[in-house]
Amino acid sequence: MMRRTLFSLLLLSIHNINATPEIHFRPEVIKVSELYTMKVSPDLFNWTSSLIEQFRYRPAMRGKPNLPSWMNFQFSNERNYGYIYGSPTKKYANEKFEIEIVGLNKQTYETRRIIIPFEIVDKKPPTNKIEMKITNLNWVHLTDLGRVENLKGIFINDLWPESSRDINITFMESAVRLGSRVPLKPQNREGVIVHLGSNAQLSKRLQELNEEIKPLGKLSTCTFKKTSVQTIFQRAGFQVDWCAFRIISDNTVTSDETTKEEASMFSRKVWNSPSKDELPERNYSEEIALAVAIPSVWFAFLIALLTVVLCFHNEKFEEIKLTQPVQMVQYSGNNKNPPTTTLKSLHDPYDDNLSLGSQSPSSDVFREGSPQMNASFMRPKPPAYKGKSGESSGPVVHFERDI
Repeated sequence: MMRRTLFSLLLLSIHNINATPEIHFRPEVIKVSELYTMKVSPDLFNWTSSLIEQFRYRPAMRGKPNLPSWMNFQFSNERNYGYIYGSPTKKYANEKFEIEIVGLNKQTYETRRIIIPFEIVDKKPPTNKIEMKITNLNWVHLTDLGRVENLKGIFINDLWPESSRDINITFMESAVRLGSRVPLKPQNREGVIVHLGSNAQLSKRLQELNEEIKPLGKLSTCTFKKTSVQTIFQRAGFQVDWCAFRIISDNTVTSDETTKEEASMFSRKVWNSPSKDELPERNYSEEIALAVAIPSVWFAFLIALLTVVLCFHNEKFEEIKLTQPVQMVQYSGNNKNPPTTTLKSLHDPYDDNLSLGSQSPSSDVFREGSPQMNASFMRPKPPAYKGKSGESSGPVVHFERDI
């Protein structure tokens, strides 16, 4: 059910578009290398509503989805009008075509169509051109009545009087659409790129202006720079970016120079791109091996160096030498746990033999074959006398028993 409803609405819309009455206009004649502009307004569709914000337009070649490549369409939200503009080149000369513009009323969804025939007339392209950027205007402002005439009047009356017969605007486009940045403040203008052309020879004043602005060609923009003709443009309401000002002349290169350039171009060796097999291949295995081997060698070297520094230069590996003899200290009998009188860590077998022969007579250890052997040495020592408190009250007294 849903599919049937959508299909019926599609057929109804197609029928309404085909049933829309067509309004035909007289043919428009466009010359080669001349700017053509047309404002698309509700008056073209015989709409009399005062709310122009409710109308939208879609132009295209009749029977095709879009406009010719040299023709553009933009809708101005500032004025709620559409504008068709462009300048055909030499290859489009003597062509004829029709532009179909569909208008939509967004309040009532009413559509109307107008058909405008176009014819392109051949004309000799201009030999000298002037390219400039106007920073205080948008592209839509250049379509105002009298604005183009004021711009052309600057060159006809002051800078280029020889071009009064055939000077025309050959190109116009928004600076943003050609790559310039959008202004940070919405109230600022985007700028417009304008080209003017003529077959007349360049005047002396234009040549002097070209020499004056030649050092500025390296900069992309310089609105701060002023020239000797700055006031002439300001009086007409134009602010020019002199870094984008160019004078292009086809007569600057002589025939001799042209033949020399062509001869040198043909005498040069033609460069041929190499085939895929001739291109060098990159060996990643060698690079990975180098990337791993070199850090590994340095790491092993550092580990060995640290091992030598920390292990083989330590005091523990040096021979310990005693600088003072061991001193034996006699403690009184009051100490419950008298310390050991023999240093086991520093003992020497030779010292042990000497100590056996120099023991005190009070030793209770039997030594066989000793010349000082006596019966008194055979007797065990009696325990020390202790008082009632469990501590010895005086010097320790040993009682020996006669046998």
